[in-house]
Amino acid sequence: MTIEFGTRGSRGAEEETVQEAPASSGASADTGDGHDVVTISSSEYERIQAAAELYVFAEKRGLRLVRADGPNGHLLTHALVLDNLLVFPPGRHPRDVLRDVG
Repeated sequence: MTIEFGTRGSRGAEEETVQEAPASSGASADTGDGHDVVTISSSEYERIQAAAELYVFAEKRGLRLVRADGPNGHLLTHALVLDNLLVFPPGRHPRDVLRDVG
C-alpha cells in the first residue's frame, strides 16, 4: 500500500488531499491540473510518523535531538539521554529510539 499526498501549490483555504494508491516507485508527478502528487511507501510513511513522535517526545522533555555522526558514531548502539541531549545512533529507526528512551 502506498499513500499519495496531493498539494495545491498555495497554502490558502484549500485542503490537501490524501489518497491511497497502488505501489509505485515513490516519485512525484504533476496531475496536469496544477496539482503535484507525491507517492510514498507505507514504510516511509511509518518512518516519518515515528520521527514526528520522537520530535514531540524530545520537545516535551526539553531535549535536543542529536544524531551521533562522526568517526565513532557507529560505537553507539542505543539512544542515550545526556544532560539535555537525546543522542541516537545513525541509521537507527525513530521507533527504536523511542523504545530506548521510553
